Amino acid sequence: MKNISIRYLFDKRNIASLTKQGLLQIEVRKIGTSEKALVSTGIKLYKNQFSKNNGFTCKNHNKAPAITKRARDVFNQVEAFALSEKCTDLSKVKNYKVPKPSTYSVVEFVKERLRKSNPTESVLKHHNVLINKIDQFGKFKTFSDLTYINLLDFDSYLRKTINSSTLLYKRHSTFRKYIQEAIKLDLCQKNPYDDFELKKGHDKERVFLTEEEIKKIQDYNAAGKLYHIKDLFILQCFTGLSYVDLMNLNRNSIEKMGEYKVIRSNRVKTDGSFITLLLPEAEDVLKRYNYRLPRISNQKYNDYLKLLAEVAGVRKNITSHVARHTFATYLLNKDVPIETVSRALGHTDISTTKIYAKMLGKKVVNDMAKLLGK
Repeated sequence: MKNISIRYLFDKRNIASLTKQGLLQIEVRKIGTSEKALVSTGIKLYKNQFSKNNGFTCKNHNKAPAITKRARDVFNQVEAFALSEKCTDLSKVKNYKVPKPSTYSVVEFVKERLRKSNPTESVLKHHNVLINKIDQFGKFKTFSDLTYINLLDFDSYLRKTINSSTLLYKRHSTFRKYIQEAIKLDLCQKNPYDDFELKKGHDKERVFLTEEEIKKIQDYNAAGKLYHIKDLFILQCFTGLSYVDLMNLNRNSIEKMGEYKVIRSNRVKTDGSFITLLLPEAEDVLKRYNYRLPRISNQKYNDYLKLLAEVAGVRKNITSHVARHTFATYLLNKDVPIETVSRALGHTDISTTKIYAKMLGKKVVNDMAKLLGK
């Protein structure tokens, strides 16, 4: 249609006050006539929350930017339809095209995609926590519920139990990827994360063992279950293998390269290739078990590692991943180039490896030592 005007109309019934809400509508009027059509935005506001600034701006509301955006999205859709050839008269304005909401369950979709991805134990645990959070939150029943306002509420809900900004980012990032998959499958039209500022948190300082602390573990006369736990941990400290790669290690992963033996394989987590020299400390452990390492769940392994650290006199909270950090810092302390360390760890991005160099602060000390003529 041509010769029309479009504007926001708030509280047509003139009932809004500081205690009662009025409805925000969009008025499409045929210029020079009294003909008009009203479209509801579904937004109700108190009198002090409405502003005519830029047509409409929400104020004095903890979700003011989101409400303003929602109203403008509806306004833009109504305007586009009213000015198109599809709209031949005002009676059709109320039927402006809106993407049909999907009634597919968000939780069931995530569960289905997770099953098909054949995840590792650690990935499964992380994604199941996310699924439980979505389910307990309760506002994401179907894909039609994936609105920006609901996402803001979900963020607030997560922050009640998550203190780590890195973990919060991880939860949001994972959910965002699932929604992107749903969009590709035409289950929803828009990703609310496109308008949501997702800030990646800072990593906590990684825990690693010094050579003196590693020696305390090596020298501890372990018995029973701790004997095997000690061997597995020492093997990790001198190979940099993650828990899942440790559990997948076998004789086929060992190759001869000239006069040396190396471990060459692909990481289960990223499928990135890695190669590292089989150091004597690691080879001794493998030989002791004829290259068939004891099997244990990651949770039980970490539980026993806490006990091992305590009895060996290491005052740090060690986990299987601490061994990986220890291997990285061990190599850097031996002046192995960072590019080589990155390849040995199987990092897909060298910036990940650089975190260890920053953590050590070795370059800072070495550079400043020049002041002392050393």
